[in-house]
Amino acid sequence: MSMLDSIIAAAEKYNSSDIHLSAGRKLRLRINGSLHAMGGEESILSEKTVRSIMDQTLKESQKQRCQKLLEENGSVDYSYETEYDGKPIRYRMQVYTSMGKPAAAMRRISYKIPSFEDLNLPPIYQKVMENPEQKGIVIVGGETGSGKSSTLAAMVGYLGRYPEKHIVTIEDPVEYVFRNTKGLIHQRELGLDFKDYAQALRAVLREDPNVIMIGEMRDAETVHAAIMAAETGHLVLTSLHTATAAWTFSRILNFFTEAEHDAVRLNLSYNLLAIMNQMLLPSEKKGFGVIPATEVFVNTPSVRQYLRDEEKESQLSDVIKDGSDGMHSYNMSLARLINEEHIGVSSAKAYSHHPEELEMLVKVTKNE
Repeated sequence: MSMLDSIIAAAEKYNSSDIHLSAGRKLRLRINGSLHAMGGEESILSEKTVRSIMDQTLKESQKQRCQKLLEENGSVDYSYETEYDGKPIRYRMQVYTSMGKPAAAMRRISYKIPSFEDLNLPPIYQKVMENPEQKGIVIVGGETGSGKSSTLAAMVGYLGRYPEKHIVTIEDPVEYVFRNTKGLIHQRELGLDFKDYAQALRAVLREDPNVIMIGEMRDAETVHAAIMAAETGHLVLTSLHTATAAWTFSRILNFFTEAEHDAVRLNLSYNLLAIMNQMLLPSEKKGFGVIPATEVFVNTPSVRQYLRDEEKESQLSDVIKDGSDGMHSYNMSLARLINEEHIGVSSAKAYSHHPEELEMLVKVTKNE
């Protein structure tokens, strides 16, 4: 058994979500949200060992491109497939350098496409997807490791049940692989199927899609393309690295010059369907591992004005807290998780952006 096979076997034994490899350090596994060093001093990885492991995760067709990107950018993303115990396993690889030495983060990607129920997401997530004919943009927000990719996969999997739908994904790299769906799904990967996001986004509208999944909105060009796709009659699913739903809207505006803000606000007021932010917390209930806390904004006709009017933008958080149409704040979600005994009050306050408000909300909930 190779070193890589041994590492994967250990990760599978502990149901690890991530593997971390660093020259001069011990192997680390993320288990139920926390990093754990594996083995004693004798298990410290040498630079040669780390480079050898990385080399084993690359196909011959990938090596030249990935090595070039690593040298130019200091990091590179790609996917790696292997088998363990006779079953296929897939990893999203992020290879980079740290102080000039090689390092890698390997994120385990399930071969099973998760459902909203599998991910313990609230009913509003599925409700937003229930109209397969709707057009517009759904943004999944959250910080690194918050489960955005899994949520997007659940959305694509749900829509893939419709045989009349053509779904095109634009990813870097492809993570979940969709098989045996009733709908037609084409997955396109950076470096394998297209050279850059701009090229893929220009081409996708000529591929006759009903649904477009853009793995991440990276810049103004991506946002422009998402809005254009929605305006021309498509459902667009995408993600953004942001902490809250209100910040997600602000982050989109920040991609553009101030002179463009009014036009972007107007476009989004009509084309944005929902912003769904999330974070993953370690559950105190046996058998759950991690549980999502969520914050959801749904763009109904009654709240459209808060996107369109700059003076009302600051009230977005209050609209979310009102709780209409399935909308809810992080604190409302955290209070629910406390009530369901997934997490204690002190831990929930540590994750809250407004802990004093959460404490008051929990007191009110208990009194009810």
